[in-house]
Amino acid sequence: MKTLVTFLTVIGLFTLTSCKQDANVNAMMQNPEMRGQMMQNIVGDHDMMAEFMGKMKNNPHAMQMMQGDKGMMNSEGMNMMNDSIMSMNMMHSMMKDGKMMTHMMQMMHDQGMMSDECMNSCIKMMSAKGMNTSNMHTN
Repeated sequence: MKTLVTFLTVIGLFTLTSCKQDANVNAMMQNPEMRGQMMQNIVGDHDMMAEFMGKMKNNPHAMQMMQGDKGMMNSEGMNMMNDSIMSMNMMHSMMKDGKMMTHMMQMMHDQGMMSDECMNSCIKMMSAKGMNTSNMHTN
C-alpha cells in the first residue's frame, strides 16, 4: 500500500510538472525551423501581416533597413505593402464618411452584391450611429 501511494505521488508530480510549458519566445526564435514557421504564419495571414506592416512602418530601424534595400523598395512586395496600407486607410476614411458609405452601399445594392435585407439592416445601423441615410433606397 505504501509503495502504491509513493508510486501515485511520483506519477502525480511528473504529471503536474510536465503540464507547465513556458514558451520562451527568444528560444523559439533561435530555432531556424520554428522561426521560419512563425514567419510563414505571419505572411500567410492577412490580419497578422497588416499588423506586422504597421509595426514595421512605426519602427525607425525597420524603415531604415527597407530604405537601404533598393531591391525591397522597388519590389512588387513593397508596392503591395503600400497598396494594402493605403487601402486600409481609404476604407477607414470611407467608413467615417456617411455620404460615401451611403453611395458605396447603394452601388453594391444596385449591382446585386447586397441583398435588400442586408441593405435595410445597414440603413438601420447607420441611422443608429447618426449617419444620414435619407438618400438610400431599396428596390
